[in-house]
Amino acid sequence: MKHVPKPTTDDDLIQQFLNKGGKVTKGKTKPMPDDLGLSNNVWGNKLTREEKAAKKAK
Repeated sequence: MKHVPKPTTDDDLIQQFLNKGGKVTKGKTKPMPDDLGLSNNVWGNKLTREEKAAKKAK
């Protein structure tokens, strides 16, 4: 099976957008919720009040 990469951006369209006065900005993201852990044993387990206070104090 042959994998052919698809073109992801069209530089000409981007240049036209910028020439017409378009602006590229970076949006703000929300902080991660407290109950999202990175390991399997904490995923979905909400933090206790003491753990939330300790995390907020950092």
